Amino acid sequence: MNDSLFQEIKAHWLQLRGMTYDLLGELKSEDLDKKLPFPTSQDILYQFNCMIGAQESNIPLITKGAWEGFSSSLDKEPQKTIEVIKKHMQEADNKLFEALQNTDLLRKFSDGSSPLMNYMMLVEHEAHHQGQLINFIYACDLPIPKSWADKWALSK
Repeated sequence: MNDSLFQEIKAHWLQLRGMTYDLLGELKSEDLDKKLPFPTSQDILYQFNCMIGAQESNIPLITKGAWEGFSSSLDKEPQKTIEVIKKHMQEADNKLFEALQNTDLLRKFSDGSSPLMNYMMLVEHEAHHQGQLINFIYACDLPIPKSWADKWALSK
């Protein structure tokens, strides 16, 4: 793969995922069970678990163009804390970067998609969950990280 393209994609992911780390830096582990004020709301932990699982599960889609199902390494953890979430995200980041660096991002799969298009779906998923987390920030009166205030024009 073109090394400069990989470097740009890596920088982009580090910026986007960096914002997720910024929010994790503002939260406490006891915040993870907070929900939105309606009966079917998932909790904050669900958001992070889905982000990790989507990242891990999208690697075969990016590298082989094949969906092999959803799974999250966080599901196997008996104790789910902010530190454990960060550890799993960092491991997933490393796996993603290794996969991206060793993949021709512009090649076409049989369905017409490319690794780059499949990476962009992962980006959309991360941004979607950041949007979901904005609802939690306001509904649960959680702190707004500076990066989120700047990027998403948030304030209280």
